[in-house]
Amino acid sequence: MLITYLLILSILLQFISAIIAITLIKRTKYNVAWMLVSLGLVLMAIRRLIELLPYFNNEQSIDENSASTWLSITISVVFFIGIFYIRRIFNYLERFDNIRSTSEKRILRAIIKTEEKERKHFAKELHDGLGPLLSSIKMLISGLKQSNDEIKQKKIIDNLELVTNEAIISIKEISNLLSPHILNNFGLYSAVKSFNEKISETGTIKIVLNSNIQTVRFDFNTETILYRIICELINNTLKHALAKSINIDLFLENKTLTIYYFDDGVGFDTNKVLNSEDSGMGFPNILTRLKSINGTINIESEHNSGVNINIKVDVSFYEKIQSGDS
Repeated sequence: MLITYLLILSILLQFISAIIAITLIKRTKYNVAWMLVSLGLVLMAIRRLIELLPYFNNEQSIDENSASTWLSITISVVFFIGIFYIRRIFNYLERFDNIRSTSEKRILRAIIKTEEKERKHFAKELHDGLGPLLSSIKMLISGLKQSNDEIKQKKIIDNLELVTNEAIISIKEISNLLSPHILNNFGLYSAVKSFNEKISETGTIKIVLNSNIQTVRFDFNTETILYRIICELINNTLKHALAKSINIDLFLENKTLTIYYFDDGVGFDTNKVLNSEDSGMGFPNILTRLKSINGTINIESEHNSGVNINIKVDVSFYEKIQSGDS
């Protein structure tokens, strides 16, 4: 009697396995291989049912000691367990796809937010820097048209030349912010060095740069992203840290570029800053940029203990150049 119940259970398990396989077809995006597997499971279940019908109709007696009978029961159980775990794998894959989709949306939001921030920054530069100069040029030209006095005209022309030169300088500065020519022409080290020198000229903070990549060039994307990140870190220090000095180390060893950044400022709560997009320090954007070049970052900071930041990037491509300074 027990063997009869087990055989019935084995048929049910085979049909359940076939049904589960069929329900997973849509999740495989109608993969032909999985559809064939599902069809095979259905046919096996039907065949097994047909084989056992004579026993259930009492036309034949069941051999309880038959190896074939027990093998059939075992196969049914194994199929059911296998399909059950395959379904769990599909659930894990679906969960992973949802996590990936959420992550991609978060990265896209960070990129859009960064682009919008840059647009506002350059709009402000154009409005506050170049706008007044162009207005002055327009006024001087208007005054030149209305004046018949040669001495006054000469004075207006001199002022016009002066303001025009200032406008040209302003355009060069804005262009350099958009795409630093030093970065494009001479590389990461020279661009960081030039940026640091401009900051140091203000006398507000001391910046020390150490490096062994003076004559090394990396691919354009890596150099641009790392340059923006370093500039962002320096701007964070200037805005928030009340620091007296910054130390930056750029070292290449065994195809790994390491950036060590330290300031002696007031520090911050890393958990709060790293998990907040509204902290004003831009770390979510930094993390997003680093992720795009397979970089890693470690940040350590405490109140009144400054900040230590360690960035590592695997650089598969780099080349030596004749001169890295400008």
